[in-house]
Amino acid sequence: MPYDPRLFERVLDVLARKDGWTEKAMFGGRVCVRNGHPFIGTLDDGVIALCDEPTRQKHLTLKHCSAFVHGGRELPGWVKVSLEALKTAKQLSRWVEASYALAGALPPPRPARKAASKPATRRKPKARRK
Repeated sequence: MPYDPRLFERVLDVLARKDGWTEKAMFGGRVCVRNGHPFIGTLDDGVIALCDEPTRQKHLTLKHCSAFVHGGRELPGWVKVSLEALKTAKQLSRWVEASYALAGALPPPRPARKAASKPATRRKPKARRK
């Protein structure tokens, strides 16, 4: 899924006066990350936005929103918004602002745990045949 660079520039324009976020490649597009959480991103045919579950369920009833599916599975907390719902700066700004606020309210993600290595066990030598 390539992303639309012009749409991503519009997202960056909304975030221009905000701090505490970065951008990175993710989900086959570009996303913005705040407090360790990706919160808004662009794909070829719209944006993906982070939202809490009650809000997500409400958004999924809207005409231009659908569940975000990546790698064959639906990602909880994410909706995909089609370009038809993002024609104006005000429309896009609502999605970016809401996702930005949610990511800022979330606690930082816990660092990934390293798998505990098992201590090496010594094999008993096999008895030799004579």
